[in-house]
Amino acid sequence: MKRKSLMALAAILPLCGCQTSNQADYMQIGYGPSFDVAHAQCEMQKGSADSGYIAIGSPGFVAGAGIGNALGNLAAEDQYMKNCLIISGWKRAPHGQGAAAVTAVAAGAQPTPYGIQRAPGSWINTALLDWSSANNQCIAGNNASCATRAKLGAQLKAAGVNPAPI
Repeated sequence: MKRKSLMALAAILPLCGCQTSNQADYMQIGYGPSFDVAHAQCEMQKGSADSGYIAIGSPGFVAGAGIGNALGNLAAEDQYMKNCLIISGWKRAPHGQGAAAVTAVAAGAQPTPYGIQRAPGSWINTALLDWSSANNQCIAGNNASCATRAKLGAQLKAAGVNPAPI
């Protein structure tokens, strides 16, 4: 009995050593809330990715089904957190580059607007924000901003987005 308990403990122990999310593991790829806010929002909702289970049979089968379900839920929660943070403007940094990205953002550097580090489709968010800013400045009488607004508006319309002031 002790041997089986030790084997189960040895199988579960590596799972307990998983590191929790840390801002040093992420880099900002777009506009959005701070990492702490984005992480908290995603953390509150990640339980929605869990699935339940029903198991009938021997105690060993039921325990195995429960462990399998728990492992499946952990994988689903991890994928949910990854996708939720990407939507919020954060993604996991390549190994060893997260700390440099955090330092750059803390120093006040904005994320690269249209660079490779952006998430797919996120240029639309940036263009919408830039269009809104240019629109406000154009209304205030800045002619250069009117030209920028027209250029961004054409790009957004080509992508299927029709910008309009709110």
